[in-house]
Amino acid sequence: MNRVERFLTREHMLFGTSLLRISMGLGILYFFFYHYSERHLLWGAGGLWPTDAFLAGAEERHILTLFHLSESPWFFEGVYHIGILAALLFTLGYRTRWTTFLTFLVLWSFYYRNPFVTNGGENILRLQLFYLLFANAGAYLSLDARRQARRRTAKEPGLRPFSSALHNFAVAAIILQLLIMYFTSGIYKVMGSMWQNGTAVYYAMRVQDYVWPGLSEKVWSSEPLVIFLTYSSVLFQIAFPFLLLNRYTKYAAIGGAFLFHIGVGLMMNLALFSWYMISCEWILLSDRDYRFLGDWFRKIRAKGGNRMGNMLARLTERPFFNRHRITVYYDGWCPFCTQSVTTARRLDWFDMIRFVSFREPGVTEQYGLDPERLKKRLHSTNDGRHFREGIDGIIQMVQRLPLMWPILPVLLLSRWLGLGQRVYDWIASRRTIIPAGGCDDHCSIKDSPRSS
Repeated sequence: MNRVERFLTREHMLFGTSLLRISMGLGILYFFFYHYSERHLLWGAGGLWPTDAFLAGAEERHILTLFHLSESPWFFEGVYHIGILAALLFTLGYRTRWTTFLTFLVLWSFYYRNPFVTNGGENILRLQLFYLLFANAGAYLSLDARRQARRRTAKEPGLRPFSSALHNFAVAAIILQLLIMYFTSGIYKVMGSMWQNGTAVYYAMRVQDYVWPGLSEKVWSSEPLVIFLTYSSVLFQIAFPFLLLNRYTKYAAIGGAFLFHIGVGLMMNLALFSWYMISCEWILLSDRDYRFLGDWFRKIRAKGGNRMGNMLARLTERPFFNRHRITVYYDGWCPFCTQSVTTARRLDWFDMIRFVSFREPGVTEQYGLDPERLKKRLHSTNDGRHFREGIDGIIQMVQRLPLMWPILPVLLLSRWLGLGQRVYDWIASRRTIIPAGGCDDHCSIKDSPRSS
């Protein structure tokens, strides 16, 4: 009964659910950007699947999508770019409940707009994203989590036990869907004659779409390797659900799933499918497992931290890094800016960015900067003569932070569309300024009379 109570009143698998959100979001963003130049051909009104055929197929399946509302090219463009924005906010964990719903709605519409260009990856994504609608996917590694952490006096919602139960049932559905997929896939393989005689991998790798020139030939020409890959694939998929029942063998199961899908992605040219499948594996570890792995990695990093630091220090002394090192001038009176700088410093592995607060005495005079422009936009420079402002400075920073590279295409697209600078200025105009060491025009607190 205690276990039932914990299941119904406490949210579990929160860290894995957050990692699932981030991984799926990055895959969806890649999907939209990869097909950006051919979007009208694949899903447009006059593309491969015309509107009349689409409407007939949708009516036969009793399916409604956003594309039932209009077949206008401008409407299509709006849906496509709203999908990109929703996927980005979903990945960042901003208003996660709403952005999850919007991402699912857009993805659902594109999935059924032309089902002939989808594969099993989009199918599992569509199913798992539906379950994710009812889960708390923004508990960690999200903008929502950061915003809630600032509200220290926030009250617990009255429906918390019900939302916890809904989250846990959604997580259970995601895991169950994954286990059913693995097990039924293995059972179907067992019934195939080519899987029984150990030649299925050979014939799969001879399909032209799956060939990796120079490497596939070495695999299919080795009879023992082909037999091993064929039988091990079947055994792994059938045994996968049962391996998860033990606290020790589940690590082997999840590690085997990672290797299995990495091999499928590389050898069969199914990178996005493998990415979606690997994304689902994150949720199979509990929060306690992630805490254990975090402690283990911290111990490893503590032992090898000095050695790695010395190696990076020697690496960053090379001329290449000196040529591309930049200086960023930010507002030291802005809490949001200082927090962003703190995060960027942690991500700056190669010491490529030097941060300077223009509020420090003598900074603007020393570098010949305009204080009024600095109050409105961040500035960055590589040589001290040419400066980039606002979104351009952010892009120059992200280019030097490896972990931020996935969002670089989004920033470049926003700048190209003319939205990046506008969004930056809108955020900058609404940030809080807390003067240090004195008051300026932003101070509004008056001295109150002292009590006797």
